[in-house]
Amino acid sequence: METQEPLRCNMPLQQLNRIAKRPPVDIEFQDLTYSVRDSYAGTGWRQLLKSINGKFRSGELTAIMGPSGAGKSTLLNILAGYVTAGVKGRIIVNDRPRVMKEFNKMSAYIMQEDIVQPRLTVKEAMMFAASLKLGTEIGQSKKAAVIQEVIQLLGLESCFETRSEFLSGGQRKRLSVALELVNNPPVIFLDEPTTGLDNGAIKQCIKLLQKISRLNRTVICTIHQPPASLFKNFDQVYVVAKGYCVYNGSPASLVPFLSKAHFPCPSTYTPADYIIEIVHSHPEMIYTLSALIQNGKTNMLTQRCDEQSSSTMGKDIFEIRKDTDQTGQTEHDIIFPLSVWSQLVILLSRTYLQTRRNHSVLIIQFFHHLASGILVGSIFFGLGSDGSQTLSIFKYIISVNVFFMYTYVMVPVLVFPLELQLMKREYFNKWYSLKAYYFCFTLASLPLMICYSLMFLIIVYVLSNQPLDLERFTWFSIIGVSLGLTSQGLGYLIGSVFSITSGSVVGSSVLAPLLALACYGMGYRASVEPFMKVIISFSYLRFGVVGLSVALFGKREPLECGELYCHYRNPEMLLRDMGMQDEDYKVQFYIILGYLLLFRILAYCTLKYRLTSELSNKIVYFAAKVVRQKE
Repeated sequence: METQEPLRCNMPLQQLNRIAKRPPVDIEFQDLTYSVRDSYAGTGWRQLLKSINGKFRSGELTAIMGPSGAGKSTLLNILAGYVTAGVKGRIIVNDRPRVMKEFNKMSAYIMQEDIVQPRLTVKEAMMFAASLKLGTEIGQSKKAAVIQEVIQLLGLESCFETRSEFLSGGQRKRLSVALELVNNPPVIFLDEPTTGLDNGAIKQCIKLLQKISRLNRTVICTIHQPPASLFKNFDQVYVVAKGYCVYNGSPASLVPFLSKAHFPCPSTYTPADYIIEIVHSHPEMIYTLSALIQNGKTNMLTQRCDEQSSSTMGKDIFEIRKDTDQTGQTEHDIIFPLSVWSQLVILLSRTYLQTRRNHSVLIIQFFHHLASGILVGSIFFGLGSDGSQTLSIFKYIISVNVFFMYTYVMVPVLVFPLELQLMKREYFNKWYSLKAYYFCFTLASLPLMICYSLMFLIIVYVLSNQPLDLERFTWFSIIGVSLGLTSQGLGYLIGSVFSITSGSVVGSSVLAPLLALACYGMGYRASVEPFMKVIISFSYLRFGVVGLSVALFGKREPLECGELYCHYRNPEMLLRDMGMQDEDYKVQFYIILGYLLLFRILAYCTLKYRLTSELSNKIVYFAAKVVRQKE
């Protein structure tokens, strides 16, 4: 059973102010409309939000409520800037139009899934987050002090040295919040923060968010139906249904509001449950409630809340704004950015630490390359110098290509989408640039990949009794490793576009024709049609087959022949019949290198566009349109 650490409710409200002063942020939206492409709609567009209005203040905990599909997460994503395409209306921050470049720097978005970096302790995760988000202008001692404050505030001291995979659900949720509090953001968005938590953890989570909001933070979260005992802990409740705002105000004002709409709340219901049941059971009342609240323009606050807002809280906010104006602080000053190189160094150190602790994957990869090398080497054992088995050595070359193709394409296809789930949270909250992440992901796998690939190549080279010529082995290894790197780049490209399930299907579908083209025309290349020669050149495996063949057979003395006649005793004859007599393995390597760069660049571009909602909407719309045309 999960141990519930007490919240530090007696801590002073000056907590989390070590880094820099944070101006309070009020967020207002007017006539906010959001539409997505829908091929089945008459106009081709479907509205998810319909001219709603509202204002969320600093120092308050705001809950966006509504039934499933009402538009809660959509509204949160738009306010956070996670969704920008198809949005119309005005979003105002501190009485000025929102500028995304500035707003991203002072907001944090905590997604519904409690995804945190694996194989790191809470302490290590916090240190890496502080290093990335606070920059070099903050010393290590001050970073440690900031981390200690956040850890104490969220009650994570007991699991400070515990690795993330061993944390309970509530602890993971608090860790995900703690990671974003490191740089003291004025605005915090949370998508369904209570999902998957038991009642005790839900109570603790809501009280924690309320305490954070009292530190002059604007805390906005979506929640389906909060428990009755915690509903009053929210300062503001914003209820949406079918894209309309049906209530906007304090929890205490909800019952009078429903009574005014001729729906008195029964004593057996909680106000939150009752308004959800009304909009669910009586859809026609959505328009009545929306008109009564003017689609969010009216804010049903109690007189007590108004007085408190205009006296204490309003005074505090005025004073902080006054201090901010005097110091000349702007939104650009509220974080400490790092250069791409500094981000890369931190990300690489984190990745290498995680890799070193991932023993199961290291062992599986080691034995996979070892067993595959022994298997391939045993199949073609001792045939490298036998003139009667020259064609078998050509099959051996194809086997090496197939190994690198499937091994290094399918692993990224299966792993990269999972990495993207972690990366999206950190990238969207501006921990690092996409360039730094992509360079890290590319470079971090190189040492192990090269070592394992060389182990495989040495085993198959020695067991198959290939010539002990340093130059031949060197180019055999260089082309083999470059094939692995190019295949890995193709895997990244597929994994950056598709999910694991779709990527597995697409990956297999792509590899089959690439392998077929790699062998097409072998033995009768002179008669291959010109257009097919162009198509063949789209398979990087073709250049791998040619490069390895020339590296092993090019300018080689006639082989020993233990039979009466060995047609390909002279390897040059095989190269001639295969149409490779004029090829150079260096040229093949350069072409493979070109494909390597092409796949990596395309993977980066697709990854960049995948992180925007615009591309996702276009892909979904196009796919739906194609399906509709076929029906």
